[in-house]
Amino acid sequence: MRLKITLFPQTVPTVIPVNYNHLVYAEIGDKIKRHNDAFKGDRRLKNLGIFKERFRIYTFSFLRFKNFLIENDEVKLTNPEEFNFFISSPFGSFIEGLALAFLRDGNFRVGDANFVVKSVAKIEPPKFADEMKLRLLSPIAVVKSKGKREIFMTPEETGYFDKIKEDLIRKYNFLYAEKIKSVDFEMQFDKEYIDSRGGKFSKLIKFGKMNVKCFLAPFIIKTDPKLIEVGYEWGFGHKNHFGFGMAVVSEHDIKEQ
Repeated sequence: MRLKITLFPQTVPTVIPVNYNHLVYAEIGDKIKRHNDAFKGDRRLKNLGIFKERFRIYTFSFLRFKNFLIENDEVKLTNPEEFNFFISSPFGSFIEGLALAFLRDGNFRVGDANFVVKSVAKIEPPKFADEMKLRLLSPIAVVKSKGKREIFMTPEETGYFDKIKEDLIRKYNFLYAEKIKSVDFEMQFDKEYIDSRGGKFSKLIKFGKMNVKCFLAPFIIKTDPKLIEVGYEWGFGHKNHFGFGMAVVSEHDIKEQ
């Protein structure tokens, strides 16, 4: 299930850091704490640690500003206009609880900046097929382990897309009694899009003390539609709950229920 949250700056100009993922993550966590009664109806959420800051089965998008300036590692909003972002999870009860928390509060903080919640709406899911072209609302991060360290991979590295496949299978098997052990899988980023940007589609996002190497480009995926659905709801790649790996079919598929 997916939410579209529409926000409006309380004051202009408004400034937030360019690297704001950790602030959005913290604000979502704060809403869960302050409105924990909204999440008590589903025992699964409790078992997954939602009241102990351990729930990670969700993802969120960039803040989708319409007009902005970037100066000195800050995003500056000078126009009094609304913008939106999305939160997604395979747990409908989690999304329902967040919707209630947003509506109760009526505001959303990103660091020192405060935004008014104009609306909260559920988004209809697309129809999933065994071959789809998706675009990203937040970049994909893929991690491999080297000893006790985590290393962020690049698409040129052998095993990059295998990691995404393995992660989707792991997520599906975690969520459902039916288990998938092996499946045909093919995924590639849109070469035409990448070429149009001079081959540059990587990003480096600071999340606290962590530097996340990630990639933002449309991609084509061919596999079991069940795995694509899991990626759509939970996120593709790793670090999803930090705001990575949210995908959408097209702008036309962002329809409110």
